[in-house]
Amino acid sequence: MDVVDLLSELVAIDSTNRTIAPDGAGERAMAAALDGLLVGLGFTVVQHEVTPGRPNVVGVRAGTPGAPTILLEAHLDTVPTPPGLVLTRTADRLGGRGSCDCKGALAAMLVAIDQVTSGSSTGPIPTIVVAGSVDEEAGMTGAAALLGQLPPVDVAIIAEPTSLVPVRAHNGIVRCRVRAGGRAAHTSLAHLGVNAVAAAATLVARVERDVVPKLVASPDPLTGPALLTAAQIRGGTAPNVVPSNCEIVFDRRTPPGLSPDHAFDQLDAVIADLVFEGHDITRDDPFVSLAGLDLPATHPAATWLAAAAADVTGTPAELGGVAFATDACQLSGVGSIPCLVLGPGSIDQAHTADEWVDLHQVHAAVDIYATALRTTSALGPVISNHPRNS
Repeated sequence: MDVVDLLSELVAIDSTNRTIAPDGAGERAMAAALDGLLVGLGFTVVQHEVTPGRPNVVGVRAGTPGAPTILLEAHLDTVPTPPGLVLTRTADRLGGRGSCDCKGALAAMLVAIDQVTSGSSTGPIPTIVVAGSVDEEAGMTGAAALLGQLPPVDVAIIAEPTSLVPVRAHNGIVRCRVRAGGRAAHTSLAHLGVNAVAAAATLVARVERDVVPKLVASPDPLTGPALLTAAQIRGGTAPNVVPSNCEIVFDRRTPPGLSPDHAFDQLDAVIADLVFEGHDITRDDPFVSLAGLDLPATHPAATWLAAAAADVTGTPAELGGVAFATDACQLSGVGSIPCLVLGPGSIDQAHTADEWVDLHQVHAAVDIYATALRTTSALGPVISNHPRNS
């Protein structure tokens, strides 16, 4: 396998997330491609339909008896493709939707597996599980479904762009809807109505004034500030009607270790003040509630992957953290699988109008994944996929 040729093939497959873009291609073609590649590598593969036309892919290749079971997980979907974004290639970069997030890492994982299992390795080979999940870019429903589809695994490496830094911590995600109520009236007699949009705007302004600066001022040392953002707003029925309703979707990033139950404490305090002032504002229960990743730096999986990265790069690998969330929210936070995140490329290039990945990092990622798979004896006894050893 040539990793750049493989990556080019994967990027050429449109796998736009249908939750974000209902007319998108979805993940089925990517799932079929991954299925075929895994079969060619000697895996037993099953596709699991998560929602109609959107299957997870789970492949298992048995290793040396007694060796650990390693999960390599990558999401199959991408965000929608901007008009004009096409596959491009130079000596140093490959551009196109998904090249950075996260098909570069998936291609590197597959080539690393090919190298490790092709007969050139003399030591024990772990049982390798490869999972391709749907819907990571929206609700991580694919990763949630994986928890009932995977065999027991000891450690997971999640494919995301981390600039090859082994990541042991990242923020969680909690999202909710807040509803502002009012009283309709003709806009020529607007003083007789109660404007729900105005109430919602007041709430957003208070959050920006009283909550966001405090969150910015108290960042987590690994993952940075965990922010609260009014991400969507919708209200009103017509230009000549005082709006009687308005809905805001808030996105809260929670720092590692904070329970999602406390994600909206500051927001609730602002809402309570506005209700006291006479506004009709209520918050719904969260429709997404996922804790962040928080693997101890001393965990055997953390030191194992850091050693593999250091061996390849020639420099000590510091375990890091990132502000964005990954499928580890489900696999670690819900499934209690020890997870680390590592892949080529930078999140700065993901989701952009000219998304690209550094091909030197893609080649290095192959070596890091292969080194990790060849050195699983460093993990010691089987770690277990039950609540992790901290």
